[in-house]
Amino acid sequence: MEQDIKIETLIVMSVAIFAVLATVAFLVPFEDSNTKLFFIALVTVLTAINVVGLFMVWQSSPTIVDEVFLMTPTGMLLKHYTRRLRPDQDTDIMAGMLTAVQNFVRDSFDEAGGRLNEIRFENYDILISHTKNVVLAAIISTKKPEKLRVELKNANDDIEKAFGERLSHWSGDKSELGDVDVLMKKLLSGKYRK
Repeated sequence: MEQDIKIETLIVMSVAIFAVLATVAFLVPFEDSNTKLFFIALVTVLTAINVVGLFMVWQSSPTIVDEVFLMTPTGMLLKHYTRRLRPDQDTDIMAGMLTAVQNFVRDSFDEAGGRLNEIRFENYDILISHTKNVVLAAIISTKKPEKLRVELKNANDDIEKAFGERLSHWSGDKSELGDVDVLMKKLLSGKYRK
């Protein structure tokens, strides 16, 4: 079962529950002090359970990989993987855009010759991992990209080991990429080496 609830929604719900219970505990007149103490203790316990539950959901929420672009360092798209049945944009245009943005940042801002590793915008993060002959760009729709960085790097290193030499003088025949689909399916499903 996929979790569609955002952490912000859980925080708002937690604060609302606490506010209602606290309001009842301190504003509603009780018959005696024991009943009031019991209700305050109940509010405290329920709030603690809510906070622990919120933390557990935050820790266990999956990093959802929406799309992965496997490219050469020059921006040639080798393969595109998506969770959606029908991608809604031209994948070659997206790969070209990622390469163009990276080249622009490198040429304009980076005198040390570094690489662009991440692009963030409102609902998505794009993580980019580089090796000598392979660039992996993953579009994720969560606010916890740190869960994916290591997996993306490990997948990219494995692709470089298996296919890097072939890609350095690649003929353009996608059948030469062999079992790269197996690695990518594991990455998309969140089951790549953690």
